[in-house]
Amino acid sequence: MEAQATAAVKEALAALYHHPDDATRTAADRWLQQFQHTLDAWQVADSLLHDESSNMETQIFCSQTLRSKVQRDFEELPSEAFRPLQDSLYALLKKFSKGPQKVRTQICIAMAALAVHVPVEDWGGGGIVNWLSDEMNSQQDFIPSFLELLTVLPQECSSHKIAARPERRRQFENDLRSSAEVALSLLTACLGIDQLKEQVLEGFASWLLTSELIHFTVSRESNGITEQLPLIQVLIPYVMGLKEQLKDSSKDEEDVKAIARLLADMGDSYVELIAAGSDDAMQIVNALLEVTSHSEFDISSMTFNFWHHLMRNLTDRGSYASYGSEVSINTERNRRLQLFRQPFEILVSLVSFRVEYPELYHTFSEEDQRDFRHSRYAVSDVLLDATDVLGGDPTLKILFTKLIQACGNGQNQKWQPVEAALFCIQAIAKSVSVEENEILPQVMSLLPSFPHQEQLLQTVCSLIGAFSKWIEAAPSELLILPPLVDILNKGMSTSEETAAAASVAFKYICEDCRRKFSGSLDGLFQIYQIALSGVGGYKVSSEDSLHLVEALSNVKLPQVVADAVNRYWPTLKNGHGIHGPWSHYVVRTCGRFMGFTIGAMLEEIQTLYQQHNQACFLYLSSEVIKIFGSDPACANYLASLIQALFGHTIQLLRTIQDFTARPDIADDCFLLASRCIRYCPDLFVPTEMFPRLVDCAMAGITIQHREACKSILSFLSDVFDLAKSPEGEKYRELINTVILQRGAVLTRIMVASLTGALPSSRLEEVSYVLVSLSRSFGGNMLSWARECITLIPPQALTDSERSIFLNIISDASSGSSLGSITDRFAEISEVCRRNKTVQDIVQGALRPHDLSFTVAPPPL
Repeated sequence: MEAQATAAVKEALAALYHHPDDATRTAADRWLQQFQHTLDAWQVADSLLHDESSNMETQIFCSQTLRSKVQRDFEELPSEAFRPLQDSLYALLKKFSKGPQKVRTQICIAMAALAVHVPVEDWGGGGIVNWLSDEMNSQQDFIPSFLELLTVLPQECSSHKIAARPERRRQFENDLRSSAEVALSLLTACLGIDQLKEQVLEGFASWLLTSELIHFTVSRESNGITEQLPLIQVLIPYVMGLKEQLKDSSKDEEDVKAIARLLADMGDSYVELIAAGSDDAMQIVNALLEVTSHSEFDISSMTFNFWHHLMRNLTDRGSYASYGSEVSINTERNRRLQLFRQPFEILVSLVSFRVEYPELYHTFSEEDQRDFRHSRYAVSDVLLDATDVLGGDPTLKILFTKLIQACGNGQNQKWQPVEAALFCIQAIAKSVSVEENEILPQVMSLLPSFPHQEQLLQTVCSLIGAFSKWIEAAPSELLILPPLVDILNKGMSTSEETAAAASVAFKYICEDCRRKFSGSLDGLFQIYQIALSGVGGYKVSSEDSLHLVEALSNVKLPQVVADAVNRYWPTLKNGHGIHGPWSHYVVRTCGRFMGFTIGAMLEEIQTLYQQHNQACFLYLSSEVIKIFGSDPACANYLASLIQALFGHTIQLLRTIQDFTARPDIADDCFLLASRCIRYCPDLFVPTEMFPRLVDCAMAGITIQHREACKSILSFLSDVFDLAKSPEGEKYRELINTVILQRGAVLTRIMVASLTGALPSSRLEEVSYVLVSLSRSFGGNMLSWARECITLIPPQALTDSERSIFLNIISDASSGSSLGSITDRFAEISEVCRRNKTVQDIVQGALRPHDLSFTVAPPPL
């Protein structure tokens, strides 16, 4: 059998790489992928790697196969297979020490994965790092392979490609932490080998990530730093010794990146020690400023997390708790803030030029333009961090100096440096006090003089909106607003991008400067009509028109806006229909002042939703429920609305495939349902529509769309919360009856969701529903849970792990905290997701999509 499988692999690889027919190559690729999941793959991959006649293509495929088998399928092997597998991998590690590197890397990852799976004793008592130290000392010809293995060990520690149970993973992490000093000593010993320096630097970077884990773990304990000081004192000199190489022009970019990453990792790991401000700490800070000043943004930005964490440590009062009295805390806090003032002032100057548009920006690809925009956002965050240390007004002064320098003497002025300075000023707007009266009046007076270049104008408009609160507070004699409104009008007619910025700015100044727009409501309506009609040169998209509506909605009292809406209703309705962007904001703003208009709007919602199946009608209805749900005068038409919308939605969402095809409908339907429960349960829970919607929710729980799934789970949570609340006591028996009839099926769907049917990011919402079921139905829930957990075969979940799960359910029903229950559920979830084979076994046993239950019938 092995010979046949080996021959088949060789034949498939030959077809994959050399056959001229696309269909044949595709079929060969599919066969090889399927082969990697078989038990035969272990032996075939291993023997072909040891076969001297295997070509490069075979070696690469077989090394990848062996790596993935060790990572995910180690449980397939009997316990006695460990030693032969270890010996074979070690022989391959030495065989491929000089390459090919792709093959060597896969073997190293396989050995690291093997170390995660088995206890430390299996490596001779000292663990894999000590074993590796012995081998490096005795087998120096193979140091490149050993170095790479040493590098991947901490990387694989947190790899969830390795199908290890959580407890075993924690043990491996502890093993690595205890071996960190040995690993760093090995790396230091290899620094003298010139041809290995790049590998050594990668090893340092990898192990410093492990040291970060050490620090993160112990920093939560009052004596953690003290306990780890010996190790920290080993790490810091290693890294600081590499600082001078940042300036070495002979180093290639990858070397510089590795060194910069080391410094950034060290700073981030030991920020608590650095914040104390010792002389040694300030040397590290200066080294990190050197990294920040590097011309390459990819290198400079490696330090941004450090500056953020340093700011948090300097400003958070919790960092000074050990100083006892309030006086001592304030004295130490002020000392540190003063000590770090200059580094943060330098930081502001260093990062502010990073946002400047390149000369050839217009030639950038869409991806490069997106990367540049992201870099500007990253710089904005750094500037805001700096304001927390320096204060907003002092930071503004630094940036204003940059603006004045960019403006120069006005001749041959480039727009890019001006735009960059204004962008930075806009970024810190929330940190600048509304009383600032030295710099901002000068900035505002400069704005009308700048050219209307598109990106510059866009930033100017954004800046105006960002400082809306300051504009409102400015003395009226400064006459700041009129020229700024002229700029916004220009922005609305220049391009879609400038119009978007101008619309947002218009919203903010109308919201915050409403006093200065007194008596201008009709004029603002005219601006809105011009924007939506497309007549008049405005380039406002329908999405950005939302901001203009919000601007309108914030200028006067709701009653005044409602009167205007009622007056303009025929124009607004006929121009853009009930689903126009204005409708959501009109409902929110005008509320119960809408009078006859709300009735007309709701009649049209029911008709148009059934015609067009658009989610916006459901969302608008949820806004209506939020505002009018508790109003008895609205009960009749709201009840009619609820019945019509839910009845139609249930027909649209019958299977998980329907949910997947219409996630927006699912999302807004169950948002509406939750709001019905909160604002008008009398109109929803006692009706026949309630059990039908619970059935609908159960059919869609496992939808992969994040927002739709969250809305469904939130709806179920709201149902349980209502039944438990004093206000919901009158619905308790009804809700309990509905859930009891469906309890076994609902529990099975939720357990399937916990164990792999939904992404692990849904864990918190899934846990809440399981906890609510446990607390509401105690013994019944335990029986339901036992029924479905026993369906899972023992190769996926052991008897011990089943008992643990049932204990969690029991503890949840007894009142254990949601946080602790969620953490314990997370462990069971990880066990059931540890590899695709296990996850498929679990889902194949629970089969959440195939469950059948009696749906409450529609009315006759």
